Amino acid sequence: MSTITRRSFLEVTSGALGGYVFGGLMPGGFARPAVLKGDAAKVYTVFFNIAPSRDDTDLEPLANGEIVRRLRSDCLGVDFVVRDLTQGTRLDSVLNEMKDLKEQSYDGVIVYGWPRDYEMLRTGLPTINVAVLGDFMNNPFPLYHEARVISAFLDPWRFSADPAVSERMFRDLVEKVGVIRMLKRMKSERILTVTDLDYVNVTYGDILKHMPADYNETILAAISQTFGTQVTKIGSKEVTGDSDIQHLWGSENKEANDIAKRWIRGAEKVINTTESEVVRSAKVYLAMKLLMQKYGATAMAFHIRALIKDPRPEDLVYPALATSEFQLNNTVAKCQSHLNIVLSEMLIQYACGRPSMLGDYSLDTYNNTSMVQHCEGPWNPWGDERRVPYILTDHRERRVRERSTTGVGAASWILYPGNEPVTMWQIDVQSREILLHTGTTVPMLAGEKRYRDHLYEMI
Repeated sequence: MSTITRRSFLEVTSGALGGYVFGGLMPGGFARPAVLKGDAAKVYTVFFNIAPSRDDTDLEPLANGEIVRRLRSDCLGVDFVVRDLTQGTRLDSVLNEMKDLKEQSYDGVIVYGWPRDYEMLRTGLPTINVAVLGDFMNNPFPLYHEARVISAFLDPWRFSADPAVSERMFRDLVEKVGVIRMLKRMKSERILTVTDLDYVNVTYGDILKHMPADYNETILAAISQTFGTQVTKIGSKEVTGDSDIQHLWGSENKEANDIAKRWIRGAEKVINTTESEVVRSAKVYLAMKLLMQKYGATAMAFHIRALIKDPRPEDLVYPALATSEFQLNNTVAKCQSHLNIVLSEMLIQYACGRPSMLGDYSLDTYNNTSMVQHCEGPWNPWGDERRVPYILTDHRERRVRERSTTGVGAASWILYPGNEPVTMWQIDVQSREILLHTGTTVPMLAGEKRYRDHLYEMI
């Protein structure tokens, strides 16, 4: 594994780690993505005969047609092109077709059962090899890594005594098909990174270190080659020189007022900040939305802290509440320009319909606890209509050290429930590695807490 700093790891999936997401990384129960964009993913699907033989049992397995029907029903945005070798389709015909799947604009492959010819796993496309419970499992697992193959499992004969186990196998397959759809979508995604740094990506470790002269070109090429995603970089000059943003900031805006009132109504309470600061945060949201529209972006990293030229300390703004609002609308927008983190959150959002949280990471080995701290996070961590309580407060990075006055900013202290499974993860697009850490949230109820209240208030 390549060397990576603590901060690099932590800004992954939801934190400065990159992020964390409720529900674990791949177990069942993910919400389906609320919004599907772009063309449907095209998946070439092959069915083999499975054991036991029909003259060995009176059992009726789940028919291949029923499996396809369920996949089409549950895998939104996916077009399954089926070749069923149990219905007269010839293996040599399938193998001939599979030689040119990339040229035919296919996005992935499903092979159901033991593949009689391993060349069908070497198309170069993301491939799911579905093993069947009770069948001969001659699946070439050592081949999987080099050939971009992952495994799944189905129980068409319903051998499992608990029907929920068979269903869990199917849900797992659905989620893995979602990864193929996500990779299809990533090819048309456009990230706007807004930073005054020389680099398109915030770098980790020693802040005085110098990156290679071709760093920007190298990481952008890696993103394009891996996902097909394009990145545009702008800075304060483009933001403060935008006449629409300046008009938004300098005038009364009904939409910003309405958004701020909704945020305040949804909060448990408001402490250490003011309604006018919440309105300014809503204007930041509208400014970010405007920039995304102007630059044709579908995701964003916003690493500047002012919308006007020569800002005073009391003029600084923070996009913490804006990122939560974007997540309610199934859009990835982060408050710092960590491209690996933005990409990590896009992958989970598009594949599983789950928003994530960016956060700085620390470890408390004495209490066996990992801490992810940041000014932002999803109010809809399950990706559906459920919401978690939050408190509106000021921002830790404020330059005005008083409380409840102009310039303190606004952020949300989000009260996530305890005993929820959580996955912290981050991709490194250049090394093509994934960093992964799982656990459960620490309860905040009386009698179950590991820390006193003032720790939660400070972080």
